[in-house]
Amino acid sequence: MEKAKKRSLIFLIVFLGFTGILGLIFLPIIGDLQSPENREAISAWVASLGHAGVIVFFFILLLQNLTAVFPVGGLLQIVSGAAFGLWAGYFIILSSFIASSIIIFPLVRKFAGPLITRLLGDDLTNTWAFLKNEKTTSLVIFVLFFIPGLPKDTMTYLTALTKFPLAQFLPVAIVARFPAMFSGALMGDAVMQGNWLLFILLFGFTAIAGLLGILFRERIIKRLRAG
Repeated sequence: MEKAKKRSLIFLIVFLGFTGILGLIFLPIIGDLQSPENREAISAWVASLGHAGVIVFFFILLLQNLTAVFPVGGLLQIVSGAAFGLWAGYFIILSSFIASSIIIFPLVRKFAGPLITRLLGDDLTNTWAFLKNEKTTSLVIFVLFFIPGLPKDTMTYLTALTKFPLAQFLPVAIVARFPAMFSGALMGDAVMQGNWLLFILLFGFTAIAGLLGILFRERIIKRLRAG
């Protein structure tokens, strides 16, 4: 129990610290975007990149999904919505997730299973061993990918260590991750539209949901493990 509380506290400290650092870095940029002229200049620059800009950003998101170590996925989703608009931004985010899953599953199962287990450690893999329960895997994956504050990219690797089919994983994970991915793109689009009220509301809701997800992380996992 003490170990679980300590782990949740570490997650919370990292989350708050990282959020604070990002705020200090990006608040000046957000301030500049309050000017319609600056927003139009950025939109024109993105449009000038054409398809190359979409491809480059797709691979940036893909790299983030594959590495699963840099907690900047939410920020990149906001940038995607700001740069490419709501729906285009969302589909770039979605496409990168699908592509990363298609890469991760066969690679982990054919070549990297023992390596992934070693990198993640016995403690972490044992904690998530309940994913191997084939009767409840779909429900468990949906809940874990739906709740904010849980390591989504790492869970893709953990699921790949099970026998759960990729063809079943993708629909479940896509539906579960839709609110987070869509709201990220929507926040970015709201910034570029100058809709600061919507941005603040979405950002505040996401931050609170993420904090709650971290605080209740161990309870959620314990409940899912119990079946």
